[in-house]
Order: sequence, then C-alpha cells, then structure tokens
Amino acid sequence: MKILVYVEKAAVRGGIEVFAERHVAELKAAGHEVSVESLIPSPSALDQFDEIIVHKCSDVKTLAAFPPEKTVYYVHDHEPICPRTYAYTPLGHNCTRPGGVWPCIFCAPACRNWRPALARVFAQGRRRRIMARFRKIVVISEFMKSRLVANGIDSGKIEVRPPVIAPAAVTAGSAGPAVDLLYVGQLIRGKGVQLLLRAMALLGTPRTLDVVGTGNMEPRLKALAARLVLADRVRFNGFQPNPQDWMRRAACVVVPSFWQEPYGLVAAEAVALGRPVVAFAVGGLPEACGGRGRLVPPGDVKALAAALEESK
Repeated sequence: MKILVYVEKAAVRGGIEVFAERHVAELKAAGHEVSVESLIPSPSALDQFDEIIVHKCSDVKTLAAFPPEKTVYYVHDHEPICPRTYAYTPLGHNCTRPGGVWPCIFCAPACRNWRPALARVFAQGRRRRIMARFRKIVVISEFMKSRLVANGIDSGKIEVRPPVIAPAAVTAGSAGPAVDLLYVGQLIRGKGVQLLLRAMALLGTPRTLDVVGTGNMEPRLKALAARLVLADRVRFNGFQPNPQDWMRRAACVVVPSFWQEPYGLVAAEAVALGRPVVAFAVGGLPEACGGRGRLVPPGDVKALAAALEESK
C-alpha cells in the first residue's frame, strides 16, 4: 500500500513527533511504501496514495484539502475541542465542557497568542465537521475517545490506538549512575513539575530528583527549588536524547501532570521498563499506567508526597 503521512512542522519535538516517527517505522516494517510530508501535496499527487494519515494539522483550511474517503486522522491532543489545545483554563483548572464558541471564547483572550486562539474558537465547529467526514479517526486513549464523543463525533468512527513503544526503548541496556526520583518531559506549566517540587519539600526522608527536559518554566522551577531549599537535591539535566536510559536507572518515575494528558507516553514506557510510577489520576494517565502505577488525586501535593514516601 502507498501511504502518505502528514505531520506539520513543530517548533519543539514532542510526543506527537515521537508517535509519528514510530508509526512510520511500523508501517515501513509492514512492507508499505510510506512518504512523509509537512506540506500538503497537490490534489493530483494526493490521488496517487491509497491512504493518507494525518498526525497533526492545526490549519483547518489545510485539513479540508485531504480527501475524506481515504484519510485517517490521528487526534493527539485537545485541539478539536479546546482553542488552547490543553483543555485547562488560564486559571489552571481542567475543563471538561464540550467545545464551542460560548464556553471557549472566554479563555481565548488569555492565550499568549490570543488572535490565533480566537480564530481557532470560531474554527472548531468546522474542524469537527471535517473530521466527521474522514474515513476513520484514531485517538490514543479511551479518555480521548470519550472527549470526542461528548463533542458530537460518532463513536463508531473512532478507533483507540495507544502510542507505539519502541522495542529498543525496553530492551536496550543502561549505563550511568543510579537515579532516585526522575521526571521526563517538557518544563511547561501543565506538566506539574512545580507540584512535584512542593511535594519533595514535604518528604520526611530527603530524596533526590533528576529532571530531564527543557521548557519555558525552567528558570522559574530552578528558582522555586532554591526557595524550597531543594537546590542541592534537584538536578536539571536539560534535553537528553535517550530518556529511556534514565528511566532504567530510576528508583521511581514521577508524572505530575495536572492537565488532562491525552495518554502519557512517559508513564507507559516506565511501566514497560518495570519501573515504579507515581502519577496524578487525570486524563489518559490511568490507561498509560495500565493498573501498575500509583495514582493520586489530581493536584494533591500532600498525596503526591505520601506516594513518593511509599515508593522507596
């Protein structure tokens, strides 16, 4: 089969890009002829493909150009529902409402780039109508399926397909010193590293934390660690090309996201590596943990601290 995989260019390589790369490798291993594009080909070029897989397409006009009868649309985040794509309000509260002009128009002006966000508010309805015409919609968790169904998408058209965990991520060896607590991910507000630091400050037995990742919250997180007198117990290691190696060496992998993670690849990979996981029970994280992680109420710093005490 000749397949086109469309993934728009991203400023930061995140979970969507990792998912798409692994998916492409899986398709090629199955014998398919795969082309990867970040710009939509001409209509005549699209006709040459048997199937079109769209992994990320923020622009509704571009999305409408894909032929619906052969397009499979992967939903990785809350973009079809939320103009901020995170499904939490500017005040930091998770939003469970169906998307629409009236619920969403109050949040859009608080976005850093509020004009595009406001445009997305009015484009949401059209996006969902386009999605409804596609041959199939794929989501990465039952949680995300429930969110789309609540927003009017036919459940019969939705397939749940969790992210691919690369075999090498589970089977390769590890090198380096032992790690106590480990966080892997972007350093942005919704990932909740600030909550993890506050939980560490409550621990009766001091523990160390290695942070793997970068993001716009890094300076504030370093300052918070200093205020909490944790600077000598928290190491910020920046981006690491092989975070799974850090996971193998960790006594516990912590996923403190307070936003509604569509899935939680870090949690799933840590579980696959046999590492203890502590996470907030929010979004798709319970599914990613597969019943083997320790889940605590979302945003509850004291419960998070208690779980970390017990994970020793």
